[in-house]
Amino acid sequence: MQPILVRDVRLMADSLGEPSLDALVAHYYALGDFTRKASSYIASYRSLLEGKRNESLRLLELGVSSGASLLVWRDYLPRATIVGIDLADPPPRILRQDRIHFVQGSQGDAAVLERAAEVAGGPFDVIIDDASHIGYLTKRSLQYLFPRHLVPGGLYVIEDFGTGFLPAYPDGTTFEEPDWNDAVEGSTIFRSSQHGMVGVVKQLVEPLVQELSTGTKPYLAISRLTIETNIAFIEKSMQPGRPAPMLPEKADWDAGRDAGALTEDLLRRHEARIGRLEQQMNTLRTVLGPVRRLWQLGRRLRG
Repeated sequence: MQPILVRDVRLMADSLGEPSLDALVAHYYALGDFTRKASSYIASYRSLLEGKRNESLRLLELGVSSGASLLVWRDYLPRATIVGIDLADPPPRILRQDRIHFVQGSQGDAAVLERAAEVAGGPFDVIIDDASHIGYLTKRSLQYLFPRHLVPGGLYVIEDFGTGFLPAYPDGTTFEEPDWNDAVEGSTIFRSSQHGMVGVVKQLVEPLVQELSTGTKPYLAISRLTIETNIAFIEKSMQPGRPAPMLPEKADWDAGRDAGALTEDLLRRHEARIGRLEQQMNTLRTVLGPVRRLWQLGRRLRG
């Protein structure tokens, strides 16, 4: 592969002569940026989006932070419309950029989500939730956007659901390994953590099998659910679900919430914790990858 010139930076090109996703990530994320997407995420995104690079897609990302990911998506998908939502002011680097739009507000605010769809000019092909990483906000965005503003066959992504295993997080708890001694006759419930976003992701199993089990359509019409380390990919069915349920008014959503509990500053501190966790996971993958390959080779030789 030959390097090509993109915005005065030499990036390694893919087989079609276009900048690779990995190169764009390396280019736009500052060194040490804890919001940089994990390498395993990038590999999965590349696998899912490589064949759609030149389509006129609409992509929404909840959670903008430095704006690096919006620039990555803009360059990786050269015909796509990119929309970002964040509580904070837009980072200067994304202002007045071709095909990038910004909507300020909460991912739990239906009016903000509607505004994002309006700005995009139609339903989204890809929606990525990399925002609060708090269960109830994540679920609000999902239950609003998935049935209303994601195209049939579209992809909805929930990043960093492992915050449910962080005790310092508002809805997280300490990781506990499931009970492996409950596989006994008469066992009907096999318990594991349901905290925060972990519980939200696990709830997606029910709509996936609802029609098969009950004959009734779910409102989240899911055709495929892929769960990887700390990230979930949800593919929307080509067949419609039942009409989306009425959601509470925003005032009702906010009722009973501790004053200031979800301030922007607090969310940013949690975002830093997530970033450090991702960095630790990447380090473990780098260290354990060769060990795993040697173990697999040993198994083949012994077999």
